[in-house]
Amino acid sequence: MALRNIESRIWVSALSLHGELFNRLNRILTREFGLTLAKYDVLAQLVRLPEGMTLGELSRDLKVTGGNVTGLVRRLNAEGMLTREVSPVDRRSFTVRITPHGASLHDATRQRHDALLGEWLGNLPAEELDQALRSLSLLNRHIGSARSERTGGREVEQSA
Repeated sequence: MALRNIESRIWVSALSLHGELFNRLNRILTREFGLTLAKYDVLAQLVRLPEGMTLGELSRDLKVTGGNVTGLVRRLNAEGMLTREVSPVDRRSFTVRITPHGASLHDATRQRHDALLGEWLGNLPAEELDQALRSLSLLNRHIGSARSERTGGREVEQSA
């Protein structure tokens, strides 16, 4: 088996780490709170903006398709965790807001989420965690800068 170039190895390593953390968090948060990580992410976006967001803004911030957001919002609304109202500005758009129940559940889940990440990553030396964060931030800035240069500053969604 031939050795892959460093860029491919970084990609595989990032996917592997993301997959492992995502699967663990999703399994535990679903079991303990009945809240999938996808639902948690929607609530996390809404809790920071009590005035609400449009479905388009939510989709953009979560970096997922509108169809994914629509289904999540429908389920969270049915569970009483958010409200969905026709936008007063654009009648074709909806604004979603977190409810007190959703905010309370998000807060409890966030505490467990953060505790789990601390448990899994906290035994690494602080210097190594700082270096990992600096490296990931550098990669994100570099990739974002390269994308912006290619698209003239416009965000372009790429299909798989």
